[in-house]
Formats: sequence, structure tokens, C-alpha cells
Amino acid sequence: MTDEIKDGPFETYHDNGQLESKGTLRNGVEDGPYEDYYENGQLRSKGIVTDGEWDGPVEGYYEDGQLSVKRIYKDGKEDGPSWRYHENGQVRTKGTFKDGEIDGLFEEYYDNGQLELKGNVRDGESDGLWEEYSDNGQLRSKGTYKDDEKCGEWFEDGETVTYDPC
Repeated sequence: MTDEIKDGPFETYHDNGQLESKGTLRNGVEDGPYEDYYENGQLRSKGIVTDGEWDGPVEGYYEDGQLSVKRIYKDGKEDGPSWRYHENGQVRTKGTFKDGEIDGLFEEYYDNGQLELKGNVRDGESDGLWEEYSDNGQLRSKGTYKDDEKCGEWFEDGETVTYDPC
């Protein structure tokens, strides 16, 4: 960004001449629709910026143009549904954020589309039922977390393991 522009549209460029970013400034701070680009000219991310922070839906892309992430931000923090994608287009993770922390059901997938894990998260910590799977769909472990610690009976690698009660 150039120091001369305080209000209005702006563009910056990579050393190779390709567009690096474009948006709008208000009082010298990014505010409004914003896009940034890789050196090869592909879109890297796009969304709305308010007072220099992401605010609203944001999409990110791999260098080949494939979607890498869809998230919602509020005041610069993730706040709402979120999806990350493998480079092959398969869903990598999905969950919901609240004030920048994962909160609720969280799922993670292998690049073949097979579920790797799912569990409940509260304020960024594992809290509730949790399951993990091998890339062939075989259950590896299942149990309960409380405050980010395993508790009660768990199934782990074909055996039952008991932790302190929840």
C-alpha cells in the first residue's frame, strides 16, 4: 500500500508486475471489498474488510485457483461456519467458530473424502463425544472429552481403555 493514498481505491503490485492486492482505503486503513493475488495472477483471497480486519464472508484459494477455505469473520475473528478444502477439492475440515474459537461439532476429512475425525468442541477445546477413523473408514478410537481431556471409557485401537470419570 502506498502512504500517499488515504481514502479511495488502491492497488498494489508484485515485483513481476502482477496485481498483488486491491481494495479501498478509509482514513488510510483498508475498508470495503478486498482481494489479494498470488504472483502468478491467481486470486488468493477475497472478502470484506472493515477497519483493516476481515468482516463477513471470506474465501481463500490455492495457487491453481481451487477453493481452499470459506469462512465468516466478525471484527477480525472467525465467527460462524467454516470450511477448509484439500487441494483436490475434497472437504478438509468443517465446523463453526465463535469469537475466533471452534465451538460445536467439528469434522476433519482425509483427501479421499473419508471422515478422519468428528467431535464436539467448546471454546476451542475438545468437550463431548469424539471419534477418529483410519483412511479406510475403520473406527480407531471413540470416547468422551471433558475440558480437553479424555474421560470415562474409550475404545482405542481395538481395546477398551478407562480414564478418570467425566
